[in-house]
Amino acid sequence: MKIREKSTLLFGALTIGLVLLLSACDQTVTGNTASNLTPLQVLQKSADAMSNLQSSHVDVTGTDSVHIGGLSLTPTPTQAQGTPTVAQGGDITVQLTGKGDQAGADKQQMDVTATTLNQPTNLSEIVLGDKVYVKNPQGKWYVLNKSDYQGMFANATNPFSGINIDQKTLLGVIQHVKINDHGADKLNGVSLRHITASLDKTALKELLTKDPQIVSTIGQQNINTLLDSTKALDSSVDVWIDENQFYVHRTELKINLTADTDTTQQGGGKLTVVTKFDNIIDLSNFNKPVTIVAPADATPTTNPSDIFGGAIAAQ
Repeated sequence: MKIREKSTLLFGALTIGLVLLLSACDQTVTGNTASNLTPLQVLQKSADAMSNLQSSHVDVTGTDSVHIGGLSLTPTPTQAQGTPTVAQGGDITVQLTGKGDQAGADKQQMDVTATTLNQPTNLSEIVLGDKVYVKNPQGKWYVLNKSDYQGMFANATNPFSGINIDQKTLLGVIQHVKINDHGADKLNGVSLRHITASLDKTALKELLTKDPQIVSTIGQQNINTLLDSTKALDSSVDVWIDENQFYVHRTELKINLTADTDTTQQGGGKLTVVTKFDNIIDLSNFNKPVTIVAPADATPTTNPSDIFGGAIAAQ
């Protein structure tokens, strides 16, 4: 299966699921299915079908909850509201919902709402060619080149931001992936082939540390520290595939981990970090016409911090 070196995060997530599962198909397969196709055959056909997909509607839902034992967090306040406080122990949960349409890497639109402490933040993004249009929480549109829209802001807000997939890396962790073929499974009233890949710590670490986008956002040392100190991990990728057209209707990534970190050298102490991450991408309206129009009132900029820094200053 040939994978583009640079794909969107949407197709990156879908392809990660497919490649992981393809890599895992040489391992022990559990579960029963009435289909005549093996998991490997389904995934190979799906990889081909998705590479030729012209357009689709996208729905994204996600929840990320973090507990840091012995630490209090103070998130950035939102406009017209006081500074929120987080209960002792550092509990914080971010819920994400989004919807949009895409027709390849150069024609996409997405509306996203991120909610923390019952405080929603709304963002919109349009990608047309080499231009990215972003509407900040205050409703103001900005436009900048794709090459300028990188780093923390792009990765934090853009469901389509770039992700690199190193197929050799995935193949190198075959022994750390376990496959489960659930067979036919009903999803939104449609019978789809449901396949799961369970990842151990080695597989998850390889995927994260080999992705330049994730490393630039989180930091190589932070990834290493967190995963090296992980004492409990439950991580998996699920895909639901139509065995007629072989499109991926849903991809779900789950990461549940508990880690003990030592921050004494930074003036802190030993902290217990518990993270629960669940992200779902649903695709529909395959190959239907997509109309995306650039906002006429977008303000040009070359600095992504103008988009979100202005929002903070306005508070």
